[in-house]
Amino acid sequence: MDYFSALQIFHSVCETTSFTATAKQLGVAVSSVTRQIDNLEQSLGIALLNRSTRKLSLTAAGIRYQQQTKSILDDLQQVNQQLKDEVLEPQGKLRITFPNTYGACKLSLLLAEFATRYPKIELELISSDDFVDLFSQPIDLAIRLGQINDDRLIAKKLAPQQRLLVASPAYLQQHGTPETPQDLTALNCLPFTYRGLAAKWYFKQGEKMESIWAKGNLSGNNAEMLLQACLDGQGITHLPDWLVERHLQAGKLVQIFANWQITPTDTAENDGIYLVYTPNNRQMMKINVLSEFLFERLG
Repeated sequence: MDYFSALQIFHSVCETTSFTATAKQLGVAVSSVTRQIDNLEQSLGIALLNRSTRKLSLTAAGIRYQQQTKSILDDLQQVNQQLKDEVLEPQGKLRITFPNTYGACKLSLLLAEFATRYPKIELELISSDDFVDLFSQPIDLAIRLGQINDDRLIAKKLAPQQRLLVASPAYLQQHGTPETPQDLTALNCLPFTYRGLAAKWYFKQGEKMESIWAKGNLSGNNAEMLLQACLDGQGITHLPDWLVERHLQAGKLVQIFANWQITPTDTAENDGIYLVYTPNNRQMMKINVLSEFLFERLG
């Protein structure tokens, strides 16, 4: 039997003390009301109502049942209302993680705008360059750069990403502009490294692929520090377009090998900005809203 409907009818009868009044209140036939109450009592094996020709009253068991089921009915109604409200206006906590530099450069203003547009969504921002495991950590979604190699995750591409090889005009004037990727081995490269691993840069031009081990007197896992070192004329680095574009426009940096595709791996056709989350995520309503917003702004 449908206990939720039966509980609704039972509590309405408790308030109205009348099958007829309950039927009118709920917009159903009187026979439906009596049938639901009869089925409920039969299921419980006990009478909940005293019936007379003049009025209805609760039995001792009925009083106890009313008191103990009221909170259950209230909780169900609250959950139903919350779901309806979320369809109209998403709400509740949403935890998102993203790389430090990308968060500061691209997401900070956008997420502030998103919070203003959707004030009932409680954004919790986790800035980290570590790849947080979404299956074991209480985080709803992540912004990832580059390629997505975990096929367990659902990935939505928000925007393309192009990596550019850059140097300051002063550095190139002093040391010369490289003409081929192999020329970089004689220059001071500033590679982005992760967990101390050596950096290999790949250069693709049509079907042609070349690579070098990027070496120099400065490396690290902070893209902003590498950018600053490059601006200061310390060497050559490759960084994402969203980080260096304003410096290129201002003439503070010069792009090298514009006719080559610069990549961190030998298979970077799908290099981009991705929003990723686990399958069957309970926060899908809010994730979809944020995904559409970011795609609109970044795509």
